[in-house]
Amino acid sequence: MEKVLLEFNLFLFLIFSYKKIRHGLHILQLENYYNDRYLAWMLKNIKTVLDIKVIGLLAISAIVSFINLKIGLIINFLAFSVLIFSTKKKKEKKAFVVTARIRRMYLTGLIIFGILAVCSNLFDTKIMMAIIDFIGIIAYTLVYILNLINRPIEKTIRRGFCNKAKKKLKENPDLKVVGITGSFGKTSTKYIVNTILSQKYNTLMTPESYNTTMGVVRTINEKLSSTHQLFICEMGAKYIGDIKEICDIVNPTYGILTAIGPQHLDTFKSLENVKKTKLELVDSLPSENGIAFVNWEDENIRNSKITKNMVKFGLTSEADYYAENIEIDETGSSFDVKMPNGDSIRIKTKLLGKLNVLNIVGAVAIADKLGLSKDEIRTGVKYIRPVPHRLSLKPNANGSILIDDAYNSNVKGAKMALEVLGSFKNRKRILVTPGIVELGDKASEYNKELGKTAAHNCDYIILVGAKQAVPILEGIVAENFPQDKVYTAKNLDDALIKMHSIIDNKSVVLLENDLPDNYL
Repeated sequence: MEKVLLEFNLFLFLIFSYKKIRHGLHILQLENYYNDRYLAWMLKNIKTVLDIKVIGLLAISAIVSFINLKIGLIINFLAFSVLIFSTKKKKEKKAFVVTARIRRMYLTGLIIFGILAVCSNLFDTKIMMAIIDFIGIIAYTLVYILNLINRPIEKTIRRGFCNKAKKKLKENPDLKVVGITGSFGKTSTKYIVNTILSQKYNTLMTPESYNTTMGVVRTINEKLSSTHQLFICEMGAKYIGDIKEICDIVNPTYGILTAIGPQHLDTFKSLENVKKTKLELVDSLPSENGIAFVNWEDENIRNSKITKNMVKFGLTSEADYYAENIEIDETGSSFDVKMPNGDSIRIKTKLLGKLNVLNIVGAVAIADKLGLSKDEIRTGVKYIRPVPHRLSLKPNANGSILIDDAYNSNVKGAKMALEVLGSFKNRKRILVTPGIVELGDKASEYNKELGKTAAHNCDYIILVGAKQAVPILEGIVAENFPQDKVYTAKNLDDALIKMHSIIDNKSVVLLENDLPDNYL
């Protein structure tokens, strides 16, 4: 009888563990499969990882099993049943994708479950039930273990995909690679560069925010053809060496460095490490014909020792290519790009903010160096569209305006976005933000500055998340912003309800950053 009850418990344990592990795998996926980042998430969310209800029910069941096995097994069965029906699937802002890697982790989990099932028939039932209950309590930790077990397999598979991409690139020796990196602005710059350069060349770019090694490799393996002339490759990084790893695969001839700033400090630990990593792109460029296009408005770039052939772009005449006569309003931006030979190109675009002006100047610089005519550049600029969730302006039916800057806010980008919001002088200016993340021990400092900047550019501020809001509120209060114009929402849904209660046809709303599930 006890063995039968144990089998039933094993079945319910499998269902319960699947629910917990699925959520854990989703978080791991959002953390780019880095175990250290997943561990950091577990420590920050210890109440979720070690649920008191789960601990109480399963611990009691295990203890009773040692006193009276049959009763303990029945209680255990009921405990798992209650936990299964009370464990609801969490609402996902970014969908969980069951990739081949996730399927391999599921398979490893099933093998472990199979071993447990076999052992249940070989060893003492009380001991096995206690082990199963303990694993149920620490179910989130299983994800860490599964990722650890599968690491050698994943490294082998990863190496195979990388070698395939290298081989494909060698088969296209005339292909030129443009690498783009920076603490912010790299995705927008990539789209702008691709749009302009495609007027003369057959281009391929990494799609959306594909900027990891495997994202770049996947793009090459699945989309690169012998007809492509330029590969525009966005390069992201969270650790020292990430950019170099991508460069060792694609061997860029041209590099665009958009900015160096305090981003991903939770993994980089210091601004100096960020600088070292971003400059890996410049260091990888060939000495004879490589060109580094750098944002000369960025003080961290100006203070870097760049010895490669360098082309500077910016907003002043200190740069080789620079913008002048800048005009920015709610319809977009217009400016002249001054070129080294004294010529200039008049630019008119729907993109907002000085950051996008800089991005376009950088794109004009590389287009000019790659032989595009002024007419080709002007034509390319006409086709530039706002990148989704990056300072894209969306008029609403009721006459209000939404400025969508929801994608992964950063310190300088957030400041520029708030300045854009502040430029709407004749509208009610509303900010919705959870603040900036991945700043390590600098998070409070920079979010307090965000609050100060918001106080000077907003009429109403809606903050998302009580914990996230604390340092932002400190900055807001420091600038004597009226407290009845600040609302702290429990979550984004609550924030949007509040926003809709105060919005009218004369309002403009800035949605600055929208945190994914691993920060909630």
